[in-house]
Amino acid sequence: MDAQKLTYFLAAAHTQNFRRAAELCHVAQPVLGRQIAALEQELGVTLFERQGKRVALTPAGAAFIPHARSILAGIQAGRQALESLRESVEGRLEIGCIEPLAAALLPPAFAAFQSRYPQVRVSVTVSGTEELFGMLERGNLELGLFGLAPERMRPHPLLALHELYHDRLALFLAPGHPLAAAGAVSFGQVAAERLALLNARFAMRRILERIFAQHNLPLSPALEIDNVATLKLIVHRGGISTILPQSLLAPEDEAVGMVALPIRDVTDLFTFALVYRLDGRLSPPAQGFIRAATESLSRPDREGEG
Repeated sequence: MDAQKLTYFLAAAHTQNFRRAAELCHVAQPVLGRQIAALEQELGVTLFERQGKRVALTPAGAAFIPHARSILAGIQAGRQALESLRESVEGRLEIGCIEPLAAALLPPAFAAFQSRYPQVRVSVTVSGTEELFGMLERGNLELGLFGLAPERMRPHPLLALHELYHDRLALFLAPGHPLAAAGAVSFGQVAAERLALLNARFAMRRILERIFAQHNLPLSPALEIDNVATLKLIVHRGGISTILPQSLLAPEDEAVGMVALPIRDVTDLFTFALVYRLDGRLSPPAQGFIRAATESLSRPDREGEG
């Protein structure tokens, strides 16, 4: 049982389509099909039911997913342990980062990384969550920096998470706002605010729509925008508020009097994490970035706040 067969199996389990799985693995579909058939023969079970162009996991196939992930994770950990023995790290690293985190989390992570690995060239793509996840699946990026909602924390057959810290949503207010000294707010108080929010391009917007629907309230922002830095500048001028993960209140925001108040009856925890493909070799630059980001960005969980 080799890593390649397991990778093909996990890709097919994720896509439920051999053609799409072959595209993710950069191989011809017949090659992927033969390797999965060989894995089934090796295991002595049928992993997929074939129905024309469609495939579906059998109970045995579904049960095998966590074991396949565990084996690949073990292989990758072994490779990383050997790579860590190298005296110097060089090369190129392709990273993706969602826009809300580009200003808050990427700069300290890159500064820590660059001081240790000055010979590595880094390319950063800033985009939306779905676009970056697709690029990771296809192998166009080696690492992605995300803020993941609870529904995104379900195991992905092809991707692994390196968690940095957890956070909760907060109401961002301008200096002098009547609620600024409250310490925390209720969801009812949030819903009564005039809101400016990230637009539908961002996963954050879909999360807020779900939360408002759970409270049987419509979500009708006065302003929609696609840039967090500009959004916070607008809030700072007063007359409008926003909802963002609490950790996005930067020191420079606090310096001008902006506050971020925890929302008492919204308990969703968001996980800030580096995401990478489980299969294949995680390069020395990628391993170095994970170490540097962990040290520069880790902080105590915020689960108990508010």
